[in-house]
Amino acid sequence: MMGQRRFDAKLYYNLSLDRLVPQDHLLRQIAAAVDFSFVRPLCRPFYSHTGKPSVDPVVLFKMLLVGYLYGITSERRLAQEISLNLGYRWFLRYDFDVPKSGPSVLSKARARFGPEVFEAFFRKSIELCGEAGLLTEGPVYVDTTLMRAAASMDSLTRREELVRPPLSVEEYVRRLYEENDPVPEDQPPGDSRKPTTTMSGLASSGGSRSGGSGRPLRPNEKVQSRTDPEATLVDRPDFGRHLAYKAHFAVSGRRGQVITAAVATTGAAADEHHLAEVLWHHRRLSRLTVYEAVADAKYGTGPNYLYLDKLGITAFIPTTRFGHQHTGIWGRERFQWLPEEDAYLCPSGQRLRRYSKVSGTNRTKYQAPKRACVACPYRVQCAPSAGERSLHRSWALELVEAAQERLASPLGEQRLAERQIYVEGAFGLGKELHGLRRTRFKGRRRVQIQVWLTAAAMNIKKAVKAMRAGDCPAAAASALSQFLFSQVSGRASLPQTALTTS
Repeated sequence: MMGQRRFDAKLYYNLSLDRLVPQDHLLRQIAAAVDFSFVRPLCRPFYSHTGKPSVDPVVLFKMLLVGYLYGITSERRLAQEISLNLGYRWFLRYDFDVPKSGPSVLSKARARFGPEVFEAFFRKSIELCGEAGLLTEGPVYVDTTLMRAAASMDSLTRREELVRPPLSVEEYVRRLYEENDPVPEDQPPGDSRKPTTTMSGLASSGGSRSGGSGRPLRPNEKVQSRTDPEATLVDRPDFGRHLAYKAHFAVSGRRGQVITAAVATTGAAADEHHLAEVLWHHRRLSRLTVYEAVADAKYGTGPNYLYLDKLGITAFIPTTRFGHQHTGIWGRERFQWLPEEDAYLCPSGQRLRRYSKVSGTNRTKYQAPKRACVACPYRVQCAPSAGERSLHRSWALELVEAAQERLASPLGEQRLAERQIYVEGAFGLGKELHGLRRTRFKGRRRVQIQVWLTAAAMNIKKAVKAMRAGDCPAAAASALSQFLFSQVSGRASLPQTALTTS
């Protein structure tokens, strides 16, 4: 017989929120492993000692953590989900009859606390990974990913149009006629006492195109978003043409599971310029010494090699190839380096001696003597232009060659493969599960908070799973204490987690 479900609302229910949430729920595991009371001392300086009691800061950070754990990118939707989801209510200690907080409390808390509190929360997640046995000294893997900004391409406008004029049009015209003498009647039309600059003349002189620097303006120097002025325009084949920010991560620890640094920059920021900053944050937050730095070719610049060598850090970074490589023209490999003479020997026997230093790129220029290449038999292959042949030698060339030799070894190949798995895997998880694909807020300061909270949620999730699997000293100690208690009480045996970890 076919059944038919009928719903009759009851006046009273014998329910328990604790009984309805499964024991293996992720939020139960987090609540058992993490004591969130550390949040209150961090937030206490931002509250008055008088007045109406506010929402518990622990509840605020738990709300944010739920949103980042489950990829709920809208705080308004997060507030709705909390009122409907029993697991979320249990985690926040909101019973059935307790009204939930609205989304405005999160935006107010974010403005009140400032970045320091959220960075401290991120640091606590790193410490939790250390307690779980995941944070160990080893290679530090660095990379970056693009995040689409919460601003449309239609919001772009020219920068000069964003400058508000000091006077209205009517006021400007009125003062123009009052403060300037009328044109004499005997002066022919179009005759000017002072030369005027037309738009075409301004463009040809570079005034509007180069801003006085002698180079054409880049797109981000011409246009700016009205809704998010700090977002920059990025055009990549695999990313498209969007306004974007960048998230720079450093991952370390066992199997690269811990995010030890998270830095947000504009989308147009060059990756290689932030390697030192990311490693500095890694040392500051994790309190671990960096012995090996692993990154892709974007970071393989001379200044980075010199910086790592100064700190005694072994670099597993391929060399950056700037510009287009010439085809058919001999490269530096055709020239012999003479260290005792500080010169290069060309195939025809001429010496290219030190000509100048290029401090901006940390290179030294070597050039052949004047008119030495005019009658050279190798001119077509070596110096087809009218000038003498020159070479640029990086100040870090010895470090570059050592890094290339290191990367060709089995250890170097292993490190590059690990980087691709660990740090790019962290970006993949962050984008697919934790809302890292697109920014939730506008402005670099707020985006930095989002990056910290995303990394903290991923760290907490991995640390709790490691503790539950008994893959850490803390879990082994807890299992051992349970075993000793069971021996005293005369029941149960040694848990399997203690056997596997010991």
